[in-house]
Amino acid sequence: MADAVTTPGIALAMYARSVRGGAGSSQVYIVPNGISEHFLKQYDGRYVREKLGYSEGDLVVGYVGSIEFWLDMKPLIEAISEARKQGCSIRFMLIGGHLQTAYAEKVARWIEQEGIGNITDRLGFIHHEEVPRYIASMDIGAIPFDVKNPTAYYAAPNKLWEYLSQGVSVVSTPIPEVLAYKELANIVTSKKDYVTSFMETAKRKERNEDNIKRKAKIYVEKRTWSNSAEKIKKIIQRMLHKK
Repeated sequence: MADAVTTPGIALAMYARSVRGGAGSSQVYIVPNGISEHFLKQYDGRYVREKLGYSEGDLVVGYVGSIEFWLDMKPLIEAISEARKQGCSIRFMLIGGHLQTAYAEKVARWIEQEGIGNITDRLGFIHHEEVPRYIASMDIGAIPFDVKNPTAYYAAPNKLWEYLSQGVSVVSTPIPEVLAYKELANIVTSKKDYVTSFMETAKRKERNEDNIKRKAKIYVEKRTWSNSAEKIKKIIQRMLHKK
């Protein structure tokens, strides 16, 4: 019944259009989740790496966000363990915590079972202003969403743009929102895929290809909350003009 429907991502827009059908589907607009302007600044990750005791040769895999039921963390954790067994000097950085379920406890248990507790830094929630500084210390930013979970499938995680804002390589499960920008991320569907991505990144000893960084920069600069607010403003003005 709405005059206009806004969604943060592609999957939800497709759902909304299918529900509205016909001419009504043209009033569905994608207004993406954004990042704060302070993410546009390039941070030096060496401070955090030194603070946490990482060496220059360590491959730091990080995750930023709530540790909740819409994730599929077990393959990621198993892959970190396997990469270590294959001789990769790898570290795991977790930024975030639980919101409503005991999923974070499962994650902690898997970390111990895989024997990577001593290379895992569980930092909990940190001040939002500090997030890009920690992301800059990573080599790989993970988006391990469970594609079988509707919450994850329809998600439009702004962590994709947060990671890319600092030139970090992104490894993600194939949720629709990331598949739409697959040229900017490594898509994984299994533990084996994760391990391959880790080992290849470790061999390169650089965070990202320059051409990927350039593409990401173009997207990131448009993905601020102020830009999204401006899009909603224009949609409202258009609706008012029609009235």
